[in-house]
Parts: sequence; structure tokens; C-alpha cells
Amino acid sequence: MSEEIQFHQAVMERGDAAVLVVDADELAVRWASPAALRLFGTASGVFPDLVDPADAAAVASFLQAAIGRDSASRGTCAVPVEGSTARRVDLVARDLSADPAVGGLVVVALDVTGWAERSEELGRRLGTDGLTGVANRAGLLPRLEQAARGAPDSGPGPVLMFLDLDGFKTVNDRYGHAAGDLVLRGVAAHLDAVMAGRGTVARVGGDEFVVLLDRSDEQEAVAFAQEAVNLEFTVAGDVVRVTASAGIMVVRRGYRAESLLHRADLAMYRAKATGRAHAVVYRDDLQDWVLARKLEVDQLAERLEHMRLEKQALVEAATIDQRTGLPNPAAFDADHDLQNRRGRPYSLLLVDIDHFHDYNTLYRYLAGHEALRKVGQAIRRAVRTTDRTYRYGGEEFTVLLPDARLHEATAVGERVRLAVEQSGIEHRGNPGGVLTVSVGVVEAEPGATVTDVIEEANIALLEAKDTGRNQVTGRTAHTPRPPA
Repeated sequence: MSEEIQFHQAVMERGDAAVLVVDADELAVRWASPAALRLFGTASGVFPDLVDPADAAAVASFLQAAIGRDSASRGTCAVPVEGSTARRVDLVARDLSADPAVGGLVVVALDVTGWAERSEELGRRLGTDGLTGVANRAGLLPRLEQAARGAPDSGPGPVLMFLDLDGFKTVNDRYGHAAGDLVLRGVAAHLDAVMAGRGTVARVGGDEFVVLLDRSDEQEAVAFAQEAVNLEFTVAGDVVRVTASAGIMVVRRGYRAESLLHRADLAMYRAKATGRAHAVVYRDDLQDWVLARKLEVDQLAERLEHMRLEKQALVEAATIDQRTGLPNPAAFDADHDLQNRRGRPYSLLLVDIDHFHDYNTLYRYLAGHEALRKVGQAIRRAVRTTDRTYRYGGEEFTVLLPDARLHEATAVGERVRLAVEQSGIEHRGNPGGVLTVSVGVVEAEPGATVTDVIEEANIALLEAKDTGRNQVTGRTAHTPRPPA
């Protein structure tokens, strides 16, 4: 015996590959590796007789189809095991009858039982709702497709019911999601028990369940749906009654699963519109009802959007200065009150355009309006992103600076002064020939009223103007002490 033959023989005898040589005429086993002996329990007889009787004919056809082919053929079968469940086996067959060293069909058998079991378990998990243990949408759809393929054209057959729990949001809102989950599990367990093997229960989302009856008619399905969910649960010491609205769709051939679910869903919404614990059977005229409802909803949405825009316009008219686009004094008062109630230090800038009356005299009021807009823009660019700028009235602007102390606010005021001056807005009546501003800065203590803060800011502003304008002056607004 050559070394090569000895090597192959050693591999076959000691390896785990289950290999058999089968006679192409009689399909009898002529040789089997040790692994094949362990898998099939024998190495004699006709090969199809070694597999599960239910698969014998299919395996015989598989082997006969492999005869004369140049490529390998593939098949599957079950192999019985005494005292245990059958093993699942993949088969690969190749015709080597023309090879004098073989002279038959070479069959390689691979035991895939473990992989198949893991695959089935994974499939079960993917098709099961993790909260309730019933099927989920992925698990339902193949069963619904199968029911549609086998459904009769008329008479009793599969019936689909789409159930939506009534008032379930109230349970979640009042008792919390843990209580809601308890109710969902209870409903699922009840439906599963009521079905008693007559079909499939699935949770397809939130508080929505689907029941697929294997065989029923409209009348029986309506009665079933009306009584399917009428339960009481004790939640936090309270008795909570749970009902469901149901849409019913008789399953007929020619419908896809998603189409059936859609129609049952439409019927459920129609039932929901008529009140709690109702059941409605889908009819084609429901599509007209849906279109009418959609038109109503669209018109309502359009009206709500119109009202929203009207409200927005009113709010802007009440709180936005039309000349500059900045918040106005009403917005400042509201924001100041909110800032004051936070109980944290903050600062305020009061910005006044120098010699603005002279500007309006020289350039007229339309130019004055444009100058106000440009000054407002310059101030907004100069302050921090957390600060808010307002047109306070006339030629005055204010800036609220949350959490800013006096030294920080004074630095911001200086940036504002420079930004306006560097904007280069011509003002022949002002020293330097450009528009400038004077800035009063005040650090406000919590509890200071808007009147207190503005009064202190005005004092600081007057000090800035008295020193020659185009200046920044700061001070602190102290909270008035109550009278003794």
C-alpha cells in the first residue's frame, strides 16, 4: 500500500467526517468511514433505509438525481437515534462511479443538529415579543401569509382581529409603565389561554394585539372579539377594567399579510370611533370613511396651523419692536422678572445713542429708523450668546446679562461701544463724525425690581454722558431694605 493511500485511510479512520460509498445501481452502502458508522449506527444495507422513514423516498430521489452529474448534489434528511430525537443531517453526493478506485456515489453526511437547533431558537426569539411572550409582528407575518395561501374563497376560514386596548394610556400615566407592562402581560396571557391552540396571538406594538383564528366566520369572530378582552386588574390597590376595540378582517386568498393587517387596522379605528369595546368587520366602504376622516383631520390641521400663525403674529406684535426686530420693553419686563426670580446675580446694560435728536434733524426720521436698526444689530453682534438685547424705547437699548458680575458686564459694554463706533454710521452732529453710544452698566442683586435696576442704570448712563459721551460707566444696584 502506498504512503498516499495509507495517509488517506488514516484520515478517514480517525477523522470526524461521515463518508459513505453507495452503489449507483442498488443504492446499497459499499463502504463507510468510522464517523459514518457512529452517525448511522450501521454500514450495511440500502442507504435510504438508514435515514428516517419519512425522508427515505426523498433521499432515494436525491441519490438517483446525483448519478451522472459532474457537480455535487446537496440534500437533507433526519437520521433516527434510538432513545433520543432524530439527528438533522446535510448530505453532499458526487458520482465517482467512473473512478475505478471508488466505483460509486460518494456521500458526505454532516450532522447539523446543533446548528439547526440554535437557528430555530434564534428564530423563535426573533419572532417573540420580549415583554409578553406571545408572537411579535415578525413572528405573525409568516403565519398570516400561510393562512392567506390556504384560505377558502368563501365560507368559514382564517379570521384576523386587530385589537387596541381602550384607555391604556391612562393606566401608564396614572400608575406608571411598570403597571402598564403588568396589564399587557395579563392581556397576552388571557388571549393565549382563550385561543387554546385555535390560532395565533401576537403583540404588534404598544397596546395593540392581533389574533389570527385558524377557522371562524364573521358572526363568531365578532362575538369572540367583543368578549376577548374584558378584564379587571388590581393596580396599586385600585381595580382597573381593561377592554379593547377590534377590527375584523376575513382572510381570503390573494391578499398579502400587510394588506390584511392594514384592513383590520382600519376596521379597528372605525370601532374606536364608535366607542369602547366595539368590534367592526372590514368592508370596502370603510375606505370612503377613512378618506372622509383624513379630509376632516387635514382641514383641522390647516385651521390649527392658521391659528398658530395668528397667535405667533400677535405675540410678535406684543413683544417685538417693528423698527429693529428686537424684543420690546414688554418682553424686557417679562424676561427681567424671570431672571430676578432665579435668585442669581445678573447685570444690565442701558445703551443710549449720543445726540440722536440732532441725527434725526440732520438726516430725517427714515434715516433715523435705519440707524436704530443698525445700532441694534451692532449691539447683538458684540454681546455674548447668552445675553439678550432689547429696544427699550426712543434711542435706548437694554441688554440682560445672566450670571454676569460688574467687571464682566463692563467689558461687554465696552465691546458694544466700540462695535457701534466702528460701524461707521455717519453723524455730522457728533464729535468724530460717526454715530456713538454711551453705556450705563449695573450689576443687580437678586430681589431688585426692574424699576430699581433701570434707575441705577440711568444714573450710570448719565455719569457716562457727563464725562463726554461715548463712554461706559458701571455701578451696583442694591436691593432696598424694607422699612424698620
